[in-house]
Amino acid sequence: MTGQPLLSLENVHWRYEDGSKPALSDINLSLYPGEVVGIVGPSAAGKTTLLLALAGLIPRNYSGQFAGERRAFGELGIVFQDPETQFIGLTVEEEIAFSLENSGRPDEEIEQRMEEVLKLVGLDGFTLRSPFELSGGEKQRVAIASALANHPRILLLDEPTSELDPKGAREVFQLLSRLKREQEITIVVSSHATEELAQFCDRILLLADGRIELDLPVRPFFGKVEELEKRGILVPDVIQLYLQMCRAGVIAERKDGVPLHVDELAEWYREARTGSGRREEA
Repeated sequence: MTGQPLLSLENVHWRYEDGSKPALSDINLSLYPGEVVGIVGPSAAGKTTLLLALAGLIPRNYSGQFAGERRAFGELGIVFQDPETQFIGLTVEEEIAFSLENSGRPDEEIEQRMEEVLKLVGLDGFTLRSPFELSGGEKQRVAIASALANHPRILLLDEPTSELDPKGAREVFQLLSRLKREQEITIVVSSHATEELAQFCDRILLLADGRIELDLPVRPFFGKVEELEKRGILVPDVIQLYLQMCRAGVIAERKDGVPLHVDELAEWYREARTGSGRREEA
């Protein structure tokens, strides 16, 4: 990416007060307008800590040793793994209005923005519902709506689907894909759901032992199959199928990288079959 980053971490190191080793080391990361960045890594890799550092909550809200520099230009919103830990209102209306009221918005503007974000996340008519009585996917969408209320330029999400059933997880990723298409917002999402990340991320980071080991556009990132498997990262099924087809000689390995969805692999297979047929005819 080129141009002015919205947020950057430069040579960031962080050790929690009771930590036996650094939770983050040598972190250099820049986020640019409109991009979607995924973060993957094994358990205890430091993914949540990295998001807290991006949000500025480290070192402000935590005790420990911090070194490096954080630069941010514009508002951020953050959504955590368990949305209920963020809820403070008894209704969806109160939940979303809270941050708007704190920023001193007039009542008319609060009402208008509340309608906008609820429509955006597909929860029209939910204003008087209790957020604690909603489904898992609906709760997470309320948390995202609250994070979007003040027009943040960057939205950070920490494992937003890890506690959801497949339907709820699908709802959240469909919403994130819609935000990418329709909103001028930078999205950073930590997740183990590599199948979904492959579909809508622009680039992905591999974090391990508090260090960024890979930071690549999505297609070359998933081309690093051996490195990902070494770290216990689930390689999407379509890529595994593609590699099996290459090894079996069904199709030739392509220089333009690995496929990211089934339709793409099917097209490559058709091209290989057509090319083979033409050679046989010749």
